[in-house]
Amino acid sequence: MTVVNKNPEYFLTIASERSVSKAAEKLYVSQSYLSQHIAKLEQQLSVKLFNRNKNPIEITEAGRIYASYLESCNQLYQKLIADFDSLNQNREQTLHMGFSNWRASTLLPDILPIFVEQYPNVKVILHEHPISEMYGLINSNQVDFVIMNTTLNTPDNVTAETIIYEKILLVGNRKNPMTQRLLEDQAADRPLDLHLLENERFILLGPDLTLAKRVNNYLDKNQVVLRHQILTTNTSTSLNLTAENMGFSFLNETGMGRVPKREDLVFFDLKSTDLLQPLCVVYKKNTYLSPAARAFINITIEHYNKVQQAQRLAGEGENTRSEEQET
Repeated sequence: MTVVNKNPEYFLTIASERSVSKAAEKLYVSQSYLSQHIAKLEQQLSVKLFNRNKNPIEITEAGRIYASYLESCNQLYQKLIADFDSLNQNREQTLHMGFSNWRASTLLPDILPIFVEQYPNVKVILHEHPISEMYGLINSNQVDFVIMNTTLNTPDNVTAETIIYEKILLVGNRKNPMTQRLLEDQAADRPLDLHLLENERFILLGPDLTLAKRVNNYLDKNQVVLRHQILTTNTSTSLNLTAENMGFSFLNETGMGRVPKREDLVFFDLKSTDLLQPLCVVYKKNTYLSPAARAFINITIEHYNKVQQAQRLAGEGENTRSEEQET
């Protein structure tokens, strides 16, 4: 097969200069040779890379795609050389990972020991920031990837691989009379009606956070008005206050295993697709992920699949025990 990225600097210089003659001067080649090179390249690719009828010439949509391909190849090559250099000099490889504070506290104690055992020579640097800052970390190349819940409106310059879809659960204190009312409805196989909780206190995450956006969308769609709200930016805070019977809150189901004072809490599945959200690994588009990064992601996927199944079974068992106690 013909190599179509031979002398990539020829194409990229023409695209930058928007002129074959200026590019030829900069590259120290003849204009005719450069024109022949582009013509041959377009023939190999069966597309037009430049519109030569314009002055200065314009890159076509196919040309922009090809430019992105060449830039990606260059990034991959630079990363390859850096990885080989680390191996040759017996240096540590470094992996930068981004998480929200809550996600790091619930995920890393289970994942990191497994990963470090498999990759003892990889230096791990954790970046714990609010979700609102994650895309900035990705764009500025401060992290190799981020594990986070995403919305449908992800930036065009990132890739989001779905790890799992997780439910958002309603959390109530077992001592709260309204929690008992919900348990009775659940035992009778009646739909759980959040209108019953409109006068209850809720500890909610700030509206800019992904979980809060989905919860607020669900509430608006079902015309539920929560009249007493305490807002926080920390999931652990909302759960700790719920454990002290300060009100109701919401939680991603994969966090159930590390909830404080779990025995005091009851988790309710409201059985709505509006309360289902993807947990993704997010990284800059066309970025090379090292074998170590891919291994961490694969360990995470396996872990969450197991946790999700176990938590759902545990939640069903706890709610069943609560129902039996009430009856």
